[in-house]
Amino acid sequence: MNIISDLEKSKSVEQIVHEDNSIWPIIKNYLPLLLDKDNELVKREDAGTIKILLKGLFRDAFWFVKIFQSNIWVFTNSERRYGLNDSYFDRVASGLLQFFPSYVLFENPIPKGQSPKKKLQKGERWVGLSWLFLLQSLIIKATGSVHIENLEQLDDLLGVHKNKILGIIKRYHAEYKLYRFLFSFRKPKAVFVVCYYTKYGLIKACKEKGVPVFELQHGLITTQHRAYGFKADYAQAFKPDYFLTYGRVFNQIVAEGHFVPKTHTLVYGYSFLNEVSKKAQLSEGLAALKERYKTVVCITGQLINTDKKLLPLIEQVAKKRPEVCFIYKPRNLNNGILCEALRNLIKWERANTYMLLKFCDLHLTIYSTCALESLALGTPTISVDVDGLYTEHLKKLIGTNTYNYEASSADDIVGILDEVSGQKEDTQRVKLSISETMAPLISKEAFLDFFNKVIH
Repeated sequence: MNIISDLEKSKSVEQIVHEDNSIWPIIKNYLPLLLDKDNELVKREDAGTIKILLKGLFRDAFWFVKIFQSNIWVFTNSERRYGLNDSYFDRVASGLLQFFPSYVLFENPIPKGQSPKKKLQKGERWVGLSWLFLLQSLIIKATGSVHIENLEQLDDLLGVHKNKILGIIKRYHAEYKLYRFLFSFRKPKAVFVVCYYTKYGLIKACKEKGVPVFELQHGLITTQHRAYGFKADYAQAFKPDYFLTYGRVFNQIVAEGHFVPKTHTLVYGYSFLNEVSKKAQLSEGLAALKERYKTVVCITGQLINTDKKLLPLIEQVAKKRPEVCFIYKPRNLNNGILCEALRNLIKWERANTYMLLKFCDLHLTIYSTCALESLALGTPTISVDVDGLYTEHLKKLIGTNTYNYEASSADDIVGILDEVSGQKEDTQRVKLSISETMAPLISKEAFLDFFNKVIH
C-alpha cells in the first residue's frame, strides 16, 4: 500500500487517462501485484484457464437466450459457492433471491471451474462466461494499440511491466465494448457485481447506458484497501453507483474513502451467515475431534506467503499444548504448504470453512474476513499480528471486541489458550458484539424500498 500512497503524493496519477477517463483506479489495483513476483494472485496458469473455458463452451451454448430470462443481472465467481447440507449458495449473491424471483447469474469459472447445475439455486439463470470471454478475446485481437496519456510518469517504476499494464487496459476496454454492444439487444434494469474491480469495462458500459450498478460487499474493506480508498472523488466511470455493506461500519469507510456517497450505501447484512447459522450441521469428522480434544481451533489461511509465517508459530503452540487440536484450512486447494507431522495439527483442505467457523471452539487468523465471520457466528477469534497486517487491516474493526484475542507470538497464543480453553461463551453475546460490523440480513421491505427508489 505504501507504494500507492507515495505515488499519489508525488505524481499526478489521476491524470493518467484513456479516452477521457482517469484509469488510475485500474492501474493502482494491479500495480502491487505486478511488482510482487511472489504474489500467487498473478500466477495463473494459462493452460489451466483455457481448459476450464473450453469445457464450458458446450454447456454455455445458449447464453444469449438466458440473458432475456431476467432483467436483474448478477456477476460473481464460482469460488464463492459453498455447500450447506444438500444446498449450495453463492455466499454473497444468492441472498438476492429473497428479493427477486430470479436473476441472470454471470459466473466466472476461473480458477475453481464451473458450478454444476445441481449446485445452483432455483431462480439462478446461469451463464458461464466461456463464450463472452471468447468474444472479448476476439475484440482484443482486433483492437490496435491503446493510447494512454501521461503514463510516462510511471516509466521508471513500471519498467518491463509497462506492456502488462497496457494489456490490462486493452482487456478492460474490450470488455466495455462487448457489454455496450450486448446492451443494444438486452439492457437490464440493474446490475449487481460481487467484486467491482474485476469488472471495470462492464461498469463503464453500464454508466453509458444508464444501468445502475450495485456492489455487494464480498470481504474485508478497510481504509487501507486500495480499491476502496481514494484521495478525492474521481473516476466515477469505473465505480459502482451503490454499495451494499455487511454493516454500518463499512458504510462510513467507503464514504470517507471517496468511493460512493454515504447516501448511496445500504446496510444489507450478510445473507449467507444467516443460512449457516440456521442450517450448518456438525460433520462426523469434526465431532470426533471435539470429543477427543479439550479445545478445537480453526485456522483460516490466506496468501501462501502469510501462511508460511503463521504456521511455524502454530507448530510451536501445538507441541506445547497437545490437548488442543488445530485445524488449518487453507484458502486454496493444493497450496503446497506442508505442516509438521503432529497429531494435533491437521491440514483439512476440503472442510467447509463455515462449518468450522460455527462449530470450532476458537478461530485463528492473521487478517482474514473470517475473523469477523466467526464472531458473527458466535465463535471467539484469535488475531495474530504477523508483519503488522492485523494492525493495518483488522485492529480498527475488532481491536476492542471482548471476544477478539490479540497475539503476536507463540507464547501469546499459548497464554490465550490457557485463559479460554474449556470456557463456553454465550454465542448470542458473541454475535451481538459484532452487530455494527456484521448486521443481520436486511428485510425484504427495506431492501425493495431502497432499490425501487433507485430504479424509479
